[in-house]
Amino acid sequence: MFYEELYAELGKLFYYIAAVDGKVEPAEKESLQKLIKKNWKPLESSVDQYGTDQANLIDFAFDYEESESVTDMGLQSFNAFYEENKRMLTPSVVDNILQTADAIAGAYHAKNKNELKVLNSIRK
Repeated sequence: MFYEELYAELGKLFYYIAAVDGKVEPAEKESLQKLIKKNWKPLESSVDQYGTDQANLIDFAFDYEESESVTDMGLQSFNAFYEENKRMLTPSVVDNILQTADAIAGAYHAKNKNELKVLNSIRK
């Protein structure tokens, strides 16, 4: 249950980072998908009722946020989740969050002012 909630919150957060400059670039989405495969899927072994790795919820939540054009609540929602669950977040989970956030922000050209502001916020 924890990972299911975490992954949904991460999808919101990562969408917020990608969309903070007003547009989600394909390179940002590709960066997320690569890191889900490389870092998030091997992290733990939870699966849904169909045998699909729960880490895919990150991508599903990102897509949902994108389809609904939701941008302003992703960071707030993640911060609330973090405060309630920070004792359960291992150093490897925190490292993955920071690495994925950084990769998304830097995927299209360079990190802009808004992306840097969000990255600094989640590093605190």
